[in-house]
Amino acid sequence: MAMPKHDADGAVVDRRLDATTICFSEEPAPAASDGGSHRFALRVTCSVTRSLEFRRSGRHPKVVLQKYTKAGCDSAITFPVGDLSVLQSDGACQGALRGMLAELRQLRELHLDEDEWDAVVPADIVPQIVRVARGEDAKDGFTFCFAMNAHRRIIHGEEALLMACKERELDLDGAGTTDDCAICLDGLEGEPAVELPACPHAFHRRCISTWFSKKTTCPICRDDVRLCALRKFLNL
Repeated sequence: MAMPKHDADGAVVDRRLDATTICFSEEPAPAASDGGSHRFALRVTCSVTRSLEFRRSGRHPKVVLQKYTKAGCDSAITFPVGDLSVLQSDGACQGALRGMLAELRQLRELHLDEDEWDAVVPADIVPQIVRVARGEDAKDGFTFCFAMNAHRRIIHGEEALLMACKERELDLDGAGTTDDCAICLDGLEGEPAVELPACPHAFHRRCISTWFSKKTTCPICRDDVRLCALRKFLNL
């Protein structure tokens, strides 16, 4: 599911959430704390991964410059089902599962938008649950167990790297000194210039923007600008 966004700085952010089923099984009815049994329950195990991708623009926009991935810890939670009818139709089951998954801490930490929550339920799990809930054996009780993975992807083009840079302020006290752009060798005064976040080097904005279309490092010290941008963009 792709969610094109614009952040406060105006850079396009393509957010995607992919929810997939890893496995599923049916088990006997869950035991209750009083020694009896609940008739129905669902047990969900959810694994979350997050990745950040920088993509080239121009003729080959789908080339990934580099992909950073962060995996979260799996956790399981069991939800008792008091009324089996909420699992016997596609629409009701989708809504019930969405409410259950919203209680998982690892999913809440993704800060999903409302329309992303609509897609957080794996597409293939609903008909499987409905089939079991409508079956002849449902009267005997069951625990429906499934494991899922939610993958949050944030995709940027080269303009995202410029967001990590800061505007260079003109040093009015240094009247006798001028800095040159290391790319075009012209003076930095007179047109917009930026300083890279990981080093003290500065360049014309137009020059470093062109440079970022080919490389993602400082032209002088070769520090990788993406590493500085990583924390900010993963928090988007």
